[in-house]
Amino acid sequence: MTKPNILFVCTANICRSPTAEYLARARFGLHDFRFASAGFMRSDETCPADLTKVLDKRGVDVTPHRSHTVNQETLDAADLVLTMEAQHVQNIAIKFPDSFAKTLPLVEAAERLRGRRVSVGDFVGEIQSRDPMSYLGREWDVDDPYKRGTRRYRKAVEQIDGLVETVLAALS
Repeated sequence: MTKPNILFVCTANICRSPTAEYLARARFGLHDFRFASAGFMRSDETCPADLTKVLDKRGVDVTPHRSHTVNQETLDAADLVLTMEAQHVQNIAIKFPDSFAKTLPLVEAAERLRGRRVSVGDFVGEIQSRDPMSYLGREWDVDDPYKRGTRRYRKAVEQIDGLVETVLAALS
């Protein structure tokens, strides 16, 4: 049986989505899932030094990471796409409409999955009837810490770590 591929998406793929990807790998390894991340901006960028330091203190090394721009091939390879903002869901719905059905914010996924155990396929089946217009607000957003200081990076890492733990502990 193929391991489900989880794709994390944020704006530039240098802060939030690589944090989720690398924390997921550190906590869940690659035994049950495959993890990747992408963003909507340029490729081949590294993570900010402040984020690298915050994650390093948790024993997570993101120095190998280079940003990747989300594209149809990356989305097609994913079984579930978890975004850091509702706007990212909107962007995917507009640019890659066939991928909307398996895309939702990480915060929403954690809320829907809290206290449950379900397969990735069944979970994607549950979320397919959503309306892309329901993602116009910011209620599902993980605050972007980019260039906002070490305290903001720590806060974002803590939030993402909890969300990743909730979601991946619920999925099989």
